[in-house]
Amino acid sequence: MESTTRPLYGGMVELLVPQSMTDVSDHRPVPDHQEVFSDGLTDQSLIVEVVELANEVREKGKREAALWHFKDLARANEATEATVSYVDTAFREHMLSALTPESSVTLLHGIQRVAKHRDDVSAANEVLICLCEATLPEHDTEILVTMNTPLRVSEGSSQFGQIRAPLTEEERERRAAQAVEDFKKIASSLKVADYRLFGG
Repeated sequence: MESTTRPLYGGMVELLVPQSMTDVSDHRPVPDHQEVFSDGLTDQSLIVEVVELANEVREKGKREAALWHFKDLARANEATEATVSYVDTAFREHMLSALTPESSVTLLHGIQRVAKHRDDVSAANEVLICLCEATLPEHDTEILVTMNTPLRVSEGSSQFGQIRAPLTEEERERRAAQAVEDFKKIASSLKVADYRLFGG
């Protein structure tokens, strides 16, 4: 993966972003709490969100909090299926930046079947979801980093033939493995350069 460190939120956060991805805000409005990048050839996307740490998340513990966000994303995507295949609650050990003393970082990946735009649910695509949930209790904040990688495009999807997608099971497995490794590098690069972002 060829990548470059990008300044986010006015330079207050830094993150590795694949060079194949462009800033979505150059083409359409993006909410202030988000930074969104996408690859037009593969429809792979990377989303960073800074959100208030809700009590319901705080009370769940690291593993359950990450699972909650995965399920919440599945609801937002109107996914017909959502299966978690991996959870690492000790990913903070792999971070290049220590974040805060009380911070915790959980890495998760799984599969969701999601219909694109106005497509019928019968035309849902298989998408690998990689999610990093960083909790900063001192600032009542969560930083969520999510990467979506299409692995199988339904023949009934409006994207069929429009994006570069794996055609065989072997290609899908290779794409998924590469995406997971790339995401680990991306997530481990997360750095808060200025904690005033959180209002402190």
